[in-house]
Amino acid sequence: METKKDILDNLELRSESVQDILTRPPHWMIRWGNTIIFGCLTMVLLMSYFIKYPEFIPAPVIVTSQNPPEKIQARTNSKIEKIFIKNGQEVKKDEILMILQSTANSNDVLKLKKMIDSISPNEIHSFPINEASHLKLGELQSDFNSFAKAYRDEQLFIRLKPYSPENLATNQSLSEYNSRIAILRQQQNIENSKFDLSKKNFHRSQTLFNEGVISKMELENEKIKYLQAEQSLKNINISISQLEEGVNNLNKTKSGVAISTEKDKINYSSQTLQLFEQLRKSLKQWEQAYLLISSTDGVVSYQQFWGENQFIKAGDATVSIIPKDKMAVVGRMQVPSTNSGKIAQGQKVLIKLDNFRYQEYGIVEGKVQNISLTPDEKGNYYVDIILPNGLKTSYNKQLPFDKELKGNAEIVTQDLRLIERFFYQIIKLLGYQV
Repeated sequence: METKKDILDNLELRSESVQDILTRPPHWMIRWGNTIIFGCLTMVLLMSYFIKYPEFIPAPVIVTSQNPPEKIQARTNSKIEKIFIKNGQEVKKDEILMILQSTANSNDVLKLKKMIDSISPNEIHSFPINEASHLKLGELQSDFNSFAKAYRDEQLFIRLKPYSPENLATNQSLSEYNSRIAILRQQQNIENSKFDLSKKNFHRSQTLFNEGVISKMELENEKIKYLQAEQSLKNINISISQLEEGVNNLNKTKSGVAISTEKDKINYSSQTLQLFEQLRKSLKQWEQAYLLISSTDGVVSYQQFWGENQFIKAGDATVSIIPKDKMAVVGRMQVPSTNSGKIAQGQKVLIKLDNFRYQEYGIVEGKVQNISLTPDEKGNYYVDIILPNGLKTSYNKQLPFDKELKGNAEIVTQDLRLIERFFYQIIKLLGYQV
């Protein structure tokens, strides 16, 4: 009889397909799977260490020179009266490019400008007022007329010398008074002598009267002579004093005439100079409104096609003056306030120019030079960029520069590794939970 053990040994617990798999050796993937997975994880960690994932702050950028092109805009609504330059023409500083129509004759205004510029305030008396009076100055006419009137009034004051007759009469009176005083001084000396003699005779007669030599009548006669001499001397002194007082009054009058003369002269001169400067100021305003003038040497570049009698609006960009002497190339960015606190001096800037596709020409590399301390009215910060390698790109290509170049730039604020950024996110999440 079979035992329980023999029965269990003879039982078939698995099917043939299962037995087939169990009797076959395991595949290599099953044998090395854990090792491969571990290796892949190790490779991912290594790659996340070596691969960098920086943080960028994007913003528009303008690449220009340190002496950027001068953009000249119209300051008033008017028609173009005359064009003096052509597109691509070289111009000098302070050269007139265009003249806009105004109520004045532009040639006459330019003549007046030449006259005023050739005269300093100290030489204002040599201004050719008669020649300038025939000019047609339009809106400048009232200022010129005011200046011309003040100028002629001053010249008339200088020529007529209205205080001269009074000054001459005062001098003549002073001369007469001094002559009379000199004569009275001579008479005073004579009367002093007569007074001294009369005084001596009176004292002598008084002595003789006391001795009984002369009568009382003779003494009284000598006393009368003495008193008359004294009275004559006093009268002469009074006359001299009155004449000297008159001389003092005449000197005061003469001083007052001199003060009035100088005061009026200064008033006329200051009024003329003030109106001259007002005319110069009005002329400068006319120039700014109706003249388009280059403020630097360079080459003209039209913003659009212009022709004489063409209407132009205030604020329209007419021409640009590209400086001939280009200085170092720099970049200027307007960065929004978001994350602007991470921007620091020396950070890398990657510039992609619109004029040159970065896929074909490469990226221009720069560095942050400085950032403005306060934002503008729109909340943007100004960032200055220096280009150590100029316009040499990452593809080792040198880009040409003859004008402003626009594009987009990215400031690299944190050049983190991929694994650092991964753990940075975990730490940040844990920080929020805390």
